[in-house]
Amino acid sequence: MEAVAVKAHGKINLTLDVLERRSDGYHEIRSVMQSIALADQLEISKADKGIHLQVNLPFVEPADNLAYRAAELFFTAAELDAGAVIRLEKNLPIAAGLGGGSADAAAVLWALNQLYQTPFTLAELQVIGKQIGADVPFCLQGGTLLAEGIGDKLSLLPTIADYYFVLVKPEQSVSTKKVYQALDPKLFGDHYTSRMVEKLKQGDSITSSFGNIMEQTTVRFVPEVAAWCERMLQAGAVSSFMSGSGPTTVGVFNSKTEAEQFIQKWKHQCWMTVTKPYTTGISVVKE
Repeated sequence: MEAVAVKAHGKINLTLDVLERRSDGYHEIRSVMQSIALADQLEISKADKGIHLQVNLPFVEPADNLAYRAAELFFTAAELDAGAVIRLEKNLPIAAGLGGGSADAAAVLWALNQLYQTPFTLAELQVIGKQIGADVPFCLQGGTLLAEGIGDKLSLLPTIADYYFVLVKPEQSVSTKKVYQALDPKLFGDHYTSRMVEKLKQGDSITSSFGNIMEQTTVRFVPEVAAWCERMLQAGAVSSFMSGSGPTTVGVFNSKTEAEQFIQKWKHQCWMTVTKPYTTGISVVKE
């Protein structure tokens, strides 16, 4: 095999709780994470030397890209004197709380493991991926998972119902670091996640269990987050919440028609799309 084409699926946080701030600067979290159908597309092929990255966004510096970093770490871990050509088509918005960069890194690790027939297990790839970012281990596995620790300790959960997710990314952005730094320790604790995990395991409806403790902090920097959540509820969403540290908001719709009508009404305001839950973090397009 000389090349493989894959989709790197984004993620949303159905719940996100912050438990404590650690001495190393990271935060302990609990989160129900969910892969989505919306995905970046990558084609990875073998090369004799070097890592060559081609992206459909002109302002991305190759060496700063997480896909590039993933290839570097893979070849180091595998002790391979080899290279790769990575063609990346971005569909997931940048700095949106949808795990786009982490998904790309995960896809590169998985693809290179296939191309070079190296014996890394999923768990070993996740250890490599953790060096890149806390969401990479999730993106390597995907589906519906409980994430703990800094997001790297993962447990399988039952698959969620077949909802339609409307994703809205306001024009204004805010860095993850800034939101975490501003987070009031009074908000630390398990407010949403345990309840959703219990509902999923019992097969009960989870429509009242979505929630993100970081939302009220991000709203201070991006007030539009609250406005979009309210608009989606008024349009028939059974729930609305922010994903990750934001600023992307998620509307949960039972009806495809209602989801598409919302997009049609508001699509000129900012980036938005409708997507579905997905059962894996990486899917093969062709080998």
